[in-house]
Amino acid sequence: MQGIQRLVLALCLPLVLLAGCVTAPVEPENPVLPLTNTYWKLVEVRGQQVPAAEKGREAHMILLDDGRVNGFSGCNRFMGRYQVEGSNLLFDAMGSTRMACPDNQTESMLFAAFANTVGVNLSGHRLRLMDEAGNELAEFVHPKK
Repeated sequence: MQGIQRLVLALCLPLVLLAGCVTAPVEPENPVLPLTNTYWKLVEVRGQQVPAAEKGREAHMILLDDGRVNGFSGCNRFMGRYQVEGSNLLFDAMGSTRMACPDNQTESMLFAAFANTVGVNLSGHRLRLMDEAGNELAEFVHPKK
């Protein structure tokens, strides 16, 4: 019986000592925002900064809890479906309005980014769409209020 007591003591003593070292958790300065039902402003696509919004309409997206996505590309409204599984994110059935815009380079690059997205990186107030090789396709931020 003494052998079992020694074994239990040998296994439990390090846990007791470690428990004394534990401190209260520190709140992160930039907590991770939820992926869904959050307003995500587009700031960069394919390594290019997104131009300032005209007439207060900035490019953005919102991923809804029910698997739908909608937003504004800087020229047209868009909508579609998405699916998340772990760190994988896929967009599907994307469509948009067809307004004529003088320069819709940002829009075409954003739609190409959606088509090539297979992953997501969510860190604090930043959301990054990633391709299969782990390259960043687009970056969104949540504007702090």
